Amino acid sequence: MAEKHTERSMLDALLERYTDIRRGTITDRWIRAEHVQSGLGYRDGARVADFVAADRHSSTMALHGHEVKISRADWRNELKDPTKAEAVKRYMTHWWLVVPDADIVKPGELPADWGLIVLKDGKLRARKTAPRLDPEPIPLEFSIALMTGAARTGQREVLHRDAPPARMGGRYVCGLCGMPAPCAHHQPREAAGRMAA
Repeated sequence: MAEKHTERSMLDALLERYTDIRRGTITDRWIRAEHVQSGLGYRDGARVADFVAADRHSSTMALHGHEVKISRADWRNELKDPTKAEAVKRYMTHWWLVVPDADIVKPGELPADWGLIVLKDGKLRARKTAPRLDPEPIPLEFSIALMTGAARTGQREVLHRDAPPARMGGRYVCGLCGMPAPCAHHQPREAAGRMAA
């Protein structure tokens, strides 16, 4: 029987995909934000991107926006209203559709300026690379919404997974705060496992 995926399980896979701690540091290449609003507040017409990953690497600096669809019906609803994605996509350098199964998207349905990421063997893999877009300048309102999404994601990320370990000076530390691993605050599952052993 095929595994049943939820938006949460797909967001967790995106958190995993967009984590890359630089060797010898606790510096992550990526800044992650879930459920990023197109603006501030919950006024009529506000739209939400499921996931945005900001690439901090100087040679590839970019914003990657993601729409997560877990079923064919979910994807068909997206196709009925292309303006929904455009509210955030216009500020992104790359735009991706993320699905647990490639069969959710039928041939010819994926817009030409979207990439496709599919879950395979427990990992998200690019099936079609998202082309580089020409994003609009980001208004202050969206910058604040993006920062809010990143802050909230950072606060709740520990609820879904332990912070990755980093190797510094011959020892493992928490990839988030630099304390010796496992860190009770950011790596609670591993810390609890060690205490139980």
